[in-house]
Amino acid sequence: MIYKVISNKYLRIALTFLVIQQIIVASSTYFIARLAQSFAENGPLFPYMLLFAASLVVVYVPAYFCITNTERAKYDAHKLYNDTFHTVFLGKTYFLSSDELQSTATTTLAQESNYTLETVIDSIFDISALVFNVLFNVLVIAWFLDGTLMLGYAVGIVFASMFVHFRRHTLKTADKTDQQSRLNLTAKLFDSWDNVVIFNKHNYTLYNNIVQKSFATAKNNSVKSTSIQHINSSLGMIILMLPVFAITGFIFNKNWSDAATMAVLIATLPRQIQLLQMCYALIGYHTSIGVIKTMLDGILEVLQPTTVDLNTYIQADQIRVNQTGEIFDSTQLPKKGRITLIGSNGVGKSCMLLKLKDHYQERAYYLPAKHNLYFNYKTDKAHKGSTGQQLIKQIQEIREDDQSTVVMLDEWDAHLDKENTQIIDHYLDELAQTRLVMDVRH
Repeated sequence: MIYKVISNKYLRIALTFLVIQQIIVASSTYFIARLAQSFAENGPLFPYMLLFAASLVVVYVPAYFCITNTERAKYDAHKLYNDTFHTVFLGKTYFLSSDELQSTATTTLAQESNYTLETVIDSIFDISALVFNVLFNVLVIAWFLDGTLMLGYAVGIVFASMFVHFRRHTLKTADKTDQQSRLNLTAKLFDSWDNVVIFNKHNYTLYNNIVQKSFATAKNNSVKSTSIQHINSSLGMIILMLPVFAITGFIFNKNWSDAATMAVLIATLPRQIQLLQMCYALIGYHTSIGVIKTMLDGILEVLQPTTVDLNTYIQADQIRVNQTGEIFDSTQLPKKGRITLIGSNGVGKSCMLLKLKDHYQERAYYLPAKHNLYFNYKTDKAHKGSTGQQLIKQIQEIREDDQSTVVMLDEWDAHLDKENTQIIDHYLDELAQTRLVMDVRH
């Protein structure tokens, strides 16, 4: 599942150009080493100077294709996540009964998934760049100097990786807490509009106190996670440097009297320092692998929701039909007409509509009391009107443009005045002449 979401053709194209780019970078190391060697041996200098300069310029060509295809890869990954989200939740109306799932799922889809997938793809690209850069350049330098140098890097990376692996559980726990607190904060911020704009002092005070605590918690958890990553990276880097420095010193001492080798060693010394810095970054990314996996697990967990059994919320014998006074029987429904469900609060009238929507799927149209459903009339900038006026337009559009045979409305009169209630009631009666209309009144 993780591979499916991340991997796409543009990421593979970007990584292909990355390999080309890093081969060119390694060639610049080769040419500067050959230049130093040739200088010490009184050989030709100009060809290697020219090739070195060319390698510094040509490298930007594959870099362009790396960047552009990485951006395409990010959008394709986010689109695939969005499409998978639709596949998982499409028609699963019973999930509307879970406010917590709705908050987590929408926050993850709108924000966390994009942030996570961008972070993951950037990390994959950066880690690959570091690995290829270190690998190719160490091979070139070791070829000129001493193959033992490769052993120093290999031993250092192995021991540093073992250290990071040993610390992975602590980091994973901190990262999971960090992500959860960030999601909680984001969910709270989605509630800001009504609480801030309406400014009922009681509601605003409660909301602001919760938000301030959420900010403090998110900040503390983020700092803790970052701190653990930095400490792990620093200790890992020290472990890595020890064998590399030891073997470099050995090569330096061994070839003290060899002018050509010493020239190559001195000329490539800045590159070796740069390689150590890249290894430091690589160790840092190694510590982040747990972070990345935790972030991915977080957004993928949303795509594996637990099924909700609406029957546990429905007291079927307490729901009646207003028109007849009889107990509502969901197994014996007419093809047209109007059925208004009545019953005490909490008996599951709304859940009954959700259950029927789940059963009928696209054959039924379900209109909740509060929603963000798209309608054609909303594309007109002058569509603004009262709640009743907008509901009238919605019902008109359902009648004219939707082909469903069953229309269900949940507490549609909750915020309407008497006049609009009567108008819409009349519309529903007309609609019931050709379709089955089921509604729950407030």
